[in-house]
Amino acid sequence: MADARAQLPALVVNRPFMSAFLAEEPPCLALGMVREGDSRRAMVALRLDRALPRQVSTGGFSFGHALFGSGTRAVVHFAFAFYGFATYNVLINPSDPVAQAVLDAMVTTGDHFFFALDGDRRATAFRSEIGSGNLAGLKANMHRIRGSATTDAQYHQAVAQFRKRPEPPGTLLSWVCRGQPEYLDLEQDRLVLRPA
Repeated sequence: MADARAQLPALVVNRPFMSAFLAEEPPCLALGMVREGDSRRAMVALRLDRALPRQVSTGGFSFGHALFGSGTRAVVHFAFAFYGFATYNVLINPSDPVAQAVLDAMVTTGDHFFFALDGDRRATAFRSEIGSGNLAGLKANMHRIRGSATTDAQYHQAVAQFRKRPEPPGTLLSWVCRGQPEYLDLEQDRLVLRPA
């Protein structure tokens, strides 16, 4: 019987992005890109503040999304519910160029990767196989996301309001590694991640 790890592909990420992400305090989330073979895909990276039990990581999680606000003032909300473990929320400013590129790639391909690095520094990669149908809300709002003019002050105000009454209830992640378009480059300073 062949080793299952030998069948898993190597993934390429931007080395400075990964270094910056690992230097951040958990719990946090970063958006980036990953290459699998010849395919470039969106990546959502979570850094959790506690160990993720194996039964939880193998069980996966529920991923939800929404767009809050009106007009050109909006924030994107992601929710991650790890079954029987914890729920994490994050708000993202869609006027950030990295956020726009990653959200556009998610909607265009309907395919993306989630990386979860837990408190024991164990990493788990989840590849979405949900198709673009489950991203219908983001797809329907891409014109608002692309046209977003949300300022940093408006974004921080939205985070402060959400923190008072998070929905769904859970831990609010810090959004990190933003505003750095060079983190999307997968050609120059690459890091190859191989299955352990």
